[in-house]
Amino acid sequence: MTGGPRRALPRPDLFGLLGLALTLAVLGFIAYPLASTIVTSFVDGGALDLTPMRLVLTDSALHRAARNTGTVLVTAGPLALLIGSAFAWLNERTDARLRWLSDLLPVVPLLLPPIALSIGWVFLADERAGFVNSAIRSLGESVGLDMPGEGPLNISTWPGLIFVYTISLVPYVYLIVSSALKNADPSLEEASRMSGAGVLNTLVRVSLPAIRPAVAAAALLVVIVGSSLYSIPRTIGTAARVDTISVYIVRLTQSFPSRLDEAVAVSLLVLVVMGALWLLQRRVSARGRHSTISGKAAHATVVRLGRWRRPARAVMIGYLLCVSVLPFLALALVALQPFWTAGVDLSTLTLDNFRGFFGDGGRSFDALRTSLTLGVLGATTGIVAVAVVITFGRDRGGVPARLVEGATKTPGAISHIVFGVALLVTFAGAPFYLSGTMQILLIAYVIIYLPQASTAVEVAHGQVGDELLEASRMSGASKGRTFRTILFPLMRPGLTAGWALLFVVMVGDLTASAILAGTTNPVVGFVFLDIWDHGTFSDLAALGTVVSLVTSVVVVLALTLGRSSRWQRRPAGRAR
Repeated sequence: MTGGPRRALPRPDLFGLLGLALTLAVLGFIAYPLASTIVTSFVDGGALDLTPMRLVLTDSALHRAARNTGTVLVTAGPLALLIGSAFAWLNERTDARLRWLSDLLPVVPLLLPPIALSIGWVFLADERAGFVNSAIRSLGESVGLDMPGEGPLNISTWPGLIFVYTISLVPYVYLIVSSALKNADPSLEEASRMSGAGVLNTLVRVSLPAIRPAVAAAALLVVIVGSSLYSIPRTIGTAARVDTISVYIVRLTQSFPSRLDEAVAVSLLVLVVMGALWLLQRRVSARGRHSTISGKAAHATVVRLGRWRRPARAVMIGYLLCVSVLPFLALALVALQPFWTAGVDLSTLTLDNFRGFFGDGGRSFDALRTSLTLGVLGATTGIVAVAVVITFGRDRGGVPARLVEGATKTPGAISHIVFGVALLVTFAGAPFYLSGTMQILLIAYVIIYLPQASTAVEVAHGQVGDELLEASRMSGASKGRTFRTILFPLMRPGLTAGWALLFVVMVGDLTASAILAGTTNPVVGFVFLDIWDHGTFSDLAALGTVVSLVTSVVVVLALTLGRSSRWQRRPAGRAR
């Protein structure tokens, strides 16, 4: 007896299985340590105990830290959003570009880890020994002015703190907005200009609204990163007597006896605020129309700035000098001095501090090597995993998509040091025994910096038109092949920028590293804080100089390779 035609078995959805596995792994690494810590903090003898929450809510120090954090974010955040968006537009749409230099101008603070950037500005604008202050006083005296022995600049003030916060947050805005502008359809902008609208009017009413989701995502990322920054308030803020939420939480965990339960309570309050902001960002992204990559190649017409071209270039060059070159030169100069002094005597400059970097028992060199390894592994793991997870969630839509995207934002609301303690409590002992290992540091870095990776991936993914993905599926391509041949190549500029961002913040991480790094695996952040607390500024500058050079080379190579990819030279609809 002959049977009927055999039905072909459906192909297994390997990409879906991979996405599900990674999603469960991400959720597990977030929920399990935090749930264990929360239960330990708020459950006593099987009963709910809200004493830690009551203690922090009535603590005047928390109220002061919250006000200070809000003040910093309300001032530095909009400034960073404005500067980063303006630089992205100048580089992607106008003739003010300085060729390859334009690609580096807006991201130069990213080339210096936040701790190196803040210390560099301490060397530049310290009230007594800052190099800029010394130069200003010398110039004034040379023209007969009676100059005081201090100032006129003082980095350890509110303006100084806000300034350093702003320049450290600009790259997060630029990398997201520039990627969106690069991939956006410029036809609406050209139609606006052809109808008689001016350049500024087109920018405000067409260009930025067309990439509204990217601007909203950049604003959310600024709040997340700004509220969790520890290096800048730890160095400049402490001297200015300005405590922030991050410093407050760290002090709770480092107090004796430890007030970890209260630190967890504060983190939960921050989580609620971040959740509300994330929902607001989702609403902004969902409302209205915005530009996406379509199946047809589109090239933006370069906007001629005319007489404003040179001033725009001057601003970008000035930005490079003020936020990258000068801090790095300050680090290098102090590293060459026997001890930090405002006066520069060329005859006393020496390489002894750099020799000590490689020969002081290997601590600093081993820390750099460990941090670079963790930076490469962590950034690659984070970006690839989040790209798969976000794609998996959006393929299914609805509640799964919101759950995945919300979960990847959750670590941004938790203090890095609290999450580090949670990981230490959970994985240090039996049955894992990961205390002091690179594995626990890698887990911490990937989870802690999920919000940065998630935001970069969401923006890159959101710029790809649905028609391209639908066309690929209708042609019979599997989800995995669609991701590999269509989605991933088009997302590549945004993913590369996100990788560079993750690499730098992981290499310069301070808070989690201070908790999780062991004596056998020292990392850069822990060594930075140790040298800062001991006041050995020449050794500190030598470490900052070397770290900045290495991270700069890696980031420039990554961004260059991402921009020059063969996928960016091929029209979007012809990816093979």
